[in-house]
Amino acid sequence: MASRTRRRRAGVVAAATLLVAALVVVGDALVLSARVTRLDVSPSRSGGGTTYLLVASDSRERLDAADQRRYADANQPHGERADLVLLLRAPQDGPARLYSVPRDLYVGEERDAPHRLGLSLADGPKALVDSLCADVGVGVDHMVVADFAALVDLVDTVGGVRVTLAAPTRDRRAQLDLPAGPQRLDGRQALAWVRSRHPEVKRGGRWVADRAADPTRSTHAAQVLGGVSAALDDPVTVQRALWAAGPSLRRDGGLRVPQILSLARALRGAAAAGVVAVPARFEDSAVPFAFVTEETTAALRPLQSPGCVGG
Repeated sequence: MASRTRRRRAGVVAAATLLVAALVVVGDALVLSARVTRLDVSPSRSGGGTTYLLVASDSRERLDAADQRRYADANQPHGERADLVLLLRAPQDGPARLYSVPRDLYVGEERDAPHRLGLSLADGPKALVDSLCADVGVGVDHMVVADFAALVDLVDTVGGVRVTLAAPTRDRRAQLDLPAGPQRLDGRQALAWVRSRHPEVKRGGRWVADRAADPTRSTHAAQVLGGVSAALDDPVTVQRALWAAGPSLRRDGGLRVPQILSLARALRGAAAAGVVAVPARFEDSAVPFAFVTEETTAALRPLQSPGCVGG
């Protein structure tokens, strides 16, 4: 009888422990969800897998006062544009791939709505999702928009990211100044590394323009995202990262903790394989433009969705 009572008591304790653990997990997920603002956007759906739209916003308006001063730019108009447009494709079968689409891609002429892709974010996240679907045939299942501070917080939460530079590199406009060699970037250095558009390298004691720099900035972005995603390998780390960066992130309503774990796994594999920089014909003018070519269309073909106009 005593043995049966002890077993019953142990069962009650175990059940109570599981219930408390479940409540903690649910409560934590609810708190995390509350910290990450929901986007007013309806995904266009990709089919045959999952496509994540990852956008870096150039808006200063959501930053705190100190960061607004830090990243002030007299040439920056009010509103929001996409500083970086990344598409992470995780098919049902096969490895995930990460694609960088030029934010200055000139699209929309065929439907009498010509614009540069990144500028469509000024009309809201739905406008960017709709443009990807209608103008280049890419459907989106989930969307994440990150402000400047989000990348800083994510990188700092995981302890920095490693890069190796062949020569000292700087970009005054991006507040980048790094020595040569292997190093671990903190959050602000990583942000400058990703935002650098006009880097200079030091050769023979002189600073010269880096002619090999990627105009889409996708290479640097892939390095940083790969380093961050490699550290997001368990729910605890994901939760810590979301807690830190949550106020500077926005996500669609369907992207919750389980989906974020799936995103992190896909991103880790895709970043290791290298980013696919979608080619375009770049015009070196006062207002930058990137025009669609046959190579652009071919590169985007694996992302094309049956439900989109261009699919």
